[in-house]
Amino acid sequence: MPGATSRCRWVRRSLRRSSTRRAYARVIRPETEPPTTPARGKYVANRYEQIADDLRRLITAGTWPMGERMPAEAELAARYRVSTPTLRMSLQILQSEGLIEKRHGIGNFVRRPGQRIAYASDRRLADGQVALNLGTDNVSDVSLDITMVEADGRLASFLDVRVGSPLTEFVFVSHQCASPRSLTRIYVPHAVASLGVPEADGSPWGDSVRELLSANGVEVVTTTERVTARFPTAKEAHTLNISTRTPVLAVERTSTDASDRVVEGAFLVMPGDRIEVLFTTRSAAAATEEMETAG
Repeated sequence: MPGATSRCRWVRRSLRRSSTRRAYARVIRPETEPPTTPARGKYVANRYEQIADDLRRLITAGTWPMGERMPAEAELAARYRVSTPTLRMSLQILQSEGLIEKRHGIGNFVRRPGQRIAYASDRRLADGQVALNLGTDNVSDVSLDITMVEADGRLASFLDVRVGSPLTEFVFVSHQCASPRSLTRIYVPHAVASLGVPEADGSPWGDSVRELLSANGVEVVTTTERVTARFPTAKEAHTLNISTRTPVLAVERTSTDASDRVVEGAFLVMPGDRIEVLFTTRSAAAATEEMETAG
């Protein structure tokens, strides 16, 4: 049928014109309409990051004074129209920056900018500033718990003893006002010495345990310290009132005697925004002079 053939040809030409118009529209649309997605390479903050930025601005502006409790998490979540988990992600950012701290069962508080405490690699040269960089807002309290434990696999390897060997565990927690500053766990094998309660000397690093070892005739000849940065365990974060996403400095310290026996092992954990580590290296000439003076 000639008529039908003509109509089919007309439909095919119309479809080709329509396809051409659609293709042309696709080409010119990016130039005539604003893009609906961000340009490549441009970072767009997530909602919880935007909330963290706004909370940071409010804290900086003094909306909540230092030491004051912030509104409840449910209230903040309702204010920003987000879920509580999303709001907590925002608060974790501020915790990791040291702007706020979470007190379990109480709420989130704006942190006071306390003075950092210093861990000195050579505390003999610190002239009394061994453990603390004392100031007007210094460490006000160091708590101590002593427990008899048995060495598990990690402690057995760390102290070079058998699994199940009896140990004395000393746990020091230092505070600055109401804020925990450091956690120190020291282990001494019973085969080395059975130690009593060390005297309170204000040091959160367990220097008093060294004095007890010396009083029991155990001489520390070599101390090795391994410093790493990591995230805290859940238990460490709970003790230090920080988020599990707040970086900490971790020090693993082992001390040996003249026979290369491990006489003390310690694990130190310190929030990165509350600590500084000082390293002092003496020249060979100074060390020789010190030995001659001591002799």
